[in-house]
Amino acid sequence: MRLKLLAFLFLCFLLGCLPGKKISPPLKPTKHWPKFTKPVDIETFNQALARSLNYYSRLPSGYTMRVGTIPYTVEELKESLNLFQFCMQEKNFNACLKAHFDLYEASGLNKKKEVLFTGYYQPVLYGSFTPTERYRYPIYRLPNEWVEIDLRRFNDPDLPPKVLIGMVHRHEVIPFYTREDIDFAYKLQGKGYELVWVDDPVELFFLHIQGSGIVILPDGKQIYIHYAASNGRPYRSIGQVIKAWESLENPNGLNIKHFLRNHPEKMKKIFSANPSYIFFKIVDKGPLGALSECLTPLYSVATDPSIFPRGALLFVDTKIPKVNESQELLGWEPFSSFVLNQDTGGAIKGPGRVDIYFGTGSKAEAQACYMAQRGKLYLLVKKKND
Repeated sequence: MRLKLLAFLFLCFLLGCLPGKKISPPLKPTKHWPKFTKPVDIETFNQALARSLNYYSRLPSGYTMRVGTIPYTVEELKESLNLFQFCMQEKNFNACLKAHFDLYEASGLNKKKEVLFTGYYQPVLYGSFTPTERYRYPIYRLPNEWVEIDLRRFNDPDLPPKVLIGMVHRHEVIPFYTREDIDFAYKLQGKGYELVWVDDPVELFFLHIQGSGIVILPDGKQIYIHYAASNGRPYRSIGQVIKAWESLENPNGLNIKHFLRNHPEKMKKIFSANPSYIFFKIVDKGPLGALSECLTPLYSVATDPSIFPRGALLFVDTKIPKVNESQELLGWEPFSSFVLNQDTGGAIKGPGRVDIYFGTGSKAEAQACYMAQRGKLYLLVKKKND
């Protein structure tokens, strides 16, 4: 009998009929409410909230997004934000939230439901519309060869529901050029795709990571540039590359910049390790997030849009860095605040990653570069039929 049982279990293993490992949903309703606090700067927070409402107002009224497995219309998401503003005016803030909202907790990275919080900022570069000896590093617009193929539009059940990025070459679609092809083999040079030339290859590389920036022209005027598209190649962190190749112990953004400027001969090899490349466009304002609305320092965050609805209300509980004007780290302070989900990022995938936007300038840059803390993440949405 024992041999028969073992044989049956072995057969089940081969056929895949044994129950697999239970996978926790990325967002799960919870009854364990933390004690929420109102935003420290309510006026600035309301600016961020208004930008989410602006985004929702541009969407079709029947458009839906999912919270877990539950669909919510744009109107319901708008009502959630308006209802939250109402609760902020109530004397018993937490009681109002519990009465009118459902609370979801992100499953995070581990059994403790910890989320890794990192940071980003708006870089400032110096450039010119005309290339010179100083301004010789191009920022490219979207090339004409670039194509997007949405396999979902072919209505073929044998095709995966993916969007492919490539380029047309002799009537054939092939993968787009890599970073090495573009920056060091000059595959796009001289084709008229240059938007502007800048003077610092290190800052240009970090612009590709941040997605938006300011370019100050020789006459002092400034232009805003914003993400237009990528080359479709996978993103690879050069921080991990430098750590592995050069034994850099703490590869935060400031240390990476310092290393690259002290070792310019290694830029080509290190930059080329990240094949992903970003194309930009000039916009009227910035920095713009994924909602085509300006980001708000400390109140705009980037998450995985396949899990967290764009524009939605989130609560983060973590720590953020304290820095001085010399960009030195002075310590860490608690950061527990409501924020708005207004951006995405190439490395921000899954229920355990959040990027906090810190703003513009050297202090914001330092905070974003140092930021790497774990914490908790919640989503609030108005109860159905409330």
